[in-house]
Amino acid sequence: MLLLKGVDVFIGKLHILKKISLHIGEGELVTLLGANGAGKTTLLKSLMGLLKVANGEILYGRQPIHTLPTEERVKLGLVLVPEGKGIFKPLTVEENLLLGAYVRYSFFRRNEIKQSLEEVYELFPFLKEKRKQLAGTLSGGQQQILAIARALMARPKILLLDEPSMGIAPNLVKEIFLYIKNLKETKGLSVLLVEQNAKSALKIADRAYVLETGKIIYEGDAELVANNPEVQRAYLGRDLDREFPA
Repeated sequence: MLLLKGVDVFIGKLHILKKISLHIGEGELVTLLGANGAGKTTLLKSLMGLLKVANGEILYGRQPIHTLPTEERVKLGLVLVPEGKGIFKPLTVEENLLLGAYVRYSFFRRNEIKQSLEEVYELFPFLKEKRKQLAGTLSGGQQQILAIARALMARPKILLLDEPSMGIAPNLVKEIFLYIKNLKETKGLSVLLVEQNAKSALKIADRAYVLETGKIIYEGDAELVANNPEVQRAYLGRDLDREFPA
């Protein structure tokens, strides 16, 4: 469904992504793991057209999209939930959600967007209860759910998530990941999950890639990665069971 082939990305003179090749199948949840500075967020920004691909190509289905502007990629169904949530705190919950549908908006589609809003409220009932509340007054976990819900208003086919557990209280992290898994299973979404909380990500993922200094150094079934101590130590730089207890 989404394929990167030999992608190079530079920021200034720095060669950040080096010959990246990966794929995400339809209805598949893939996690991308790696330390700070490995290039994970750069990869997501490149997928969305926020950074230019110097070499290689990005295919959505069979269509090359690496030269398309960001808005056109969103219209095709590629939607990013950025690191740090990126919600508009002075606006209400509902105003944030409606902004997520901006690429779909027209006078003739108002009922369709209203239906999407009700679907989101059905998925996340607390958002309906707080729809008139300012987004900045929500808890960190609630703001993260709002950011995901806003992305759903764009009717994505592939959801890109950048560190959804960042800044979330530990007791809410499990809930966030259950929501992500549920979206994949009930909505049939394809998901690319960038995450440092490796154990939680591997529990819900189908496959995993490990990124180190801009290169994919390991890929495979998520369960094999989670249960392979050599991979944990050599590629993730830590003992997952010790760092992220069940």
